[in-house]
Amino acid sequence: MRYSKVSLTMAFGSCLLISDFSLATTIGSDSNLKFSQTAGGMAGAGYARPQDAVASVFGNPASLTQLNGNTDFTFGASYLNVGNDLTTDGSVMPVGSGSMEAEHYLLPTMAVRQRLTDKAVFGLGFQAVGGLGSDYRTSQALDPTVTYLNFGANMDFAYAISPKTSVGVAMTLAYGVLEVGLISTTAIQETFGVRGGLGLTHDLGPVMLSVNYNSELEMEFNDVIQSDTSGNYSDFTLEQPQEVILGIASTPAMWENLLIEADVIYKNWDNATGYKDIWKDTFTLQLGSQYTLNKLQFRAGYSYTTDLRKDSEDLGNSISGLSTLNVGGATTPVGPAVLQFVTASLAHPFWNHNVTVGIGYEINSNLRADAQAGIAFGDDQSFGGNKTTAEAFTVGAGLSWSF
Repeated sequence: MRYSKVSLTMAFGSCLLISDFSLATTIGSDSNLKFSQTAGGMAGAGYARPQDAVASVFGNPASLTQLNGNTDFTFGASYLNVGNDLTTDGSVMPVGSGSMEAEHYLLPTMAVRQRLTDKAVFGLGFQAVGGLGSDYRTSQALDPTVTYLNFGANMDFAYAISPKTSVGVAMTLAYGVLEVGLISTTAIQETFGVRGGLGLTHDLGPVMLSVNYNSELEMEFNDVIQSDTSGNYSDFTLEQPQEVILGIASTPAMWENLLIEADVIYKNWDNATGYKDIWKDTFTLQLGSQYTLNKLQFRAGYSYTTDLRKDSEDLGNSISGLSTLNVGGATTPVGPAVLQFVTASLAHPFWNHNVTVGIGYEINSNLRADAQAGIAFGDDQSFGGNKTTAEAFTVGAGLSWSF
């Protein structure tokens, strides 16, 4: 979640909001379930049969009714490392190449589920919803800086309308911070945003089916970007996209000790303000498995996301409604070449592939420890005269209590 510096460029301005840190092993700039200590070890699979409170509260709210007992609580954290290499040919900014400054993040996540009645369960949670960032301070001509942090507090409610079918609703109250800097000028703006979600799960016996929808999450930052040389600042909006998620998972009726889940996630980047200028809609397939052996759970997963970037011919002449940017004291028009640079330098979570592993240990009947690790990677990318590679690594651990 933190933007940082790229080379000098008008692109910088546009890039601010869409920088390039994107929560490692995430989908675009969204985290989804990648930082759940259980779902994270299964490549984010956990919408149909979540294995901890975090995956339930931040996944499909209808899954809350799968709670065993009356209360469970999960607390953990993940370490994230993001890396990137960039080469430019001088068409937008000075010729150069270099590696992004190492980006390190420690991301907390926590959630609780509480049973109200035999049919009703509510949940609360807090985690990183998304973010972006990049840093080329030692390898580019100028010193632009961008940091975008987005944290969400979730409140969920689920109700079992029958022994097989549950419905749920969710609300996310998000807090965002955007820092923008060009050479010696920096600014920090904060804002809040709200999104809603709906979910449904249905137990067919051998498999559990899941579907849920999350609305867009709009974050409007006031007076954060200079679009001309007047000295005035313009507003900039970043909107996490609306999404539809379908899931299917095996149940103990099929395999007692083996869980296999597959999720498909559709993200509507084409209509997400601030992202739609450079990104397009994506589909992600997440495959995860968990095998229980006595007190141990072994997890593994793989996910694939379709190409995020727009083709050059689809790029326009503005970003988040801004058609010009103040770059180095000059009013510079935003065009396809600028957007290509932005995509390559600041907005490039271009890892299509994500491979993860995880392990859990049941310490006693009330306490379980979980750990997960994952790496995200993709092919080299070319954007006009810019070439880039990107990869991300994450490792995390947590504890879950049940009462």
